Amino acid sequence: MEDASKRLAPLVLVLAALFTVLLVRPATAQLQVSNADGSMSLKFGVLGQAQAEFLDTATAKDRQDNLFIRRLRLLGGFKLNDKLTIFVDTDSPNLGKGNPDGTKNNADMYIQDFIVTYAFAKEFQIDSGLLLTAESYNHTQSAATLMAIDYGPYTFTESAPITARVGRDYGIQARGYLADDHIEYRGGVFQGARGVNNTNEFRYSGRLAFNVIGPQTTYTYRGTSLGKTQSLTIGFGFDHQQDFHSYGGDLFWDQPIPGGDGLTVQADYTQWDGGTFLTAIPKQKTTLLEVGYYAHAIKLLPYVQYAQENFDLAKNPDEKRTEVGIGYYINGHNQNIKFGYGKIDRDGSPKRNQIRLQYQVYAF
Repeated sequence: MEDASKRLAPLVLVLAALFTVLLVRPATAQLQVSNADGSMSLKFGVLGQAQAEFLDTATAKDRQDNLFIRRLRLLGGFKLNDKLTIFVDTDSPNLGKGNPDGTKNNADMYIQDFIVTYAFAKEFQIDSGLLLTAESYNHTQSAATLMAIDYGPYTFTESAPITARVGRDYGIQARGYLADDHIEYRGGVFQGARGVNNTNEFRYSGRLAFNVIGPQTTYTYRGTSLGKTQSLTIGFGFDHQQDFHSYGGDLFWDQPIPGGDGLTVQADYTQWDGGTFLTAIPKQKTTLLEVGYYAHAIKLLPYVQYAQENFDLAKNPDEKRTEVGIGYYINGHNQNIKFGYGKIDRDGSPKRNQIRLQYQVYAF
């Protein structure tokens, strides 16, 4: 009993601190300046996520405890004229989180996104810089509006092997919206893994989406709208470099419920095969399913996130992860707190428990 109390004590202290923070309601006004006619403007913002995590070790005989900053982003949006815009943000992910050798992650802040967009027309726009590739809906979502505590655990499977930066790569892509915004296309060429002497072929990635209801025409996709916006999107994405390829399909449904509540559903399915080019990506299939219901009267959103990774060869153990959580949206996505309890089940290994608690502040 005494040992259990000691293990629960850090979580109780973190909960007490966070509920104290909830008493403070941050301002939501944007920090923006513009010229007299509004043709040029600068906008600044911030995304901060403080997180507590309690995770069983691989043997499930001990527990890893961490208090850290999951994301710390400074955001900037620049409109130079009606056609040319720039978005840039920084990040220092997992700042302060413990490393396997016992040290803390004190990584420097770096450029996370740098997107220069020239819109010749709504139907044809060019994005260039450090861009999110568009393998799936979850792969292209904004971290500020996620329904669960984080992205799916296998969403960015390609990132480390292809030397991308959490789903981002350097390149250029065409993007546009057709048929009264019901059809969206994205297609681009990217650096990918350059190889010795930079002799590898470039990387090609793209997406075709059908916005059945409520088109989205922004660079990143929305997570839950908290019962405010109806949308239904069905998409198909691909990624290719030499003999590495991935392709898949996804569905995102955000449905307001009469009275102010909202239902949000997302399903993503991707097949991956690194071939002989990216051997760190064995042939596999990944699935993500999220379902949540927002009760506006009490500002609570309970959700379930389920993800699985199935390999073609038995030597690679399959894995599935389930998280049941709840978000308290004090001020929408500008200020919220989320709690999640998860299970990690890998073939041939003990089942592991994971508890996560996250506090978010966001203004942009």
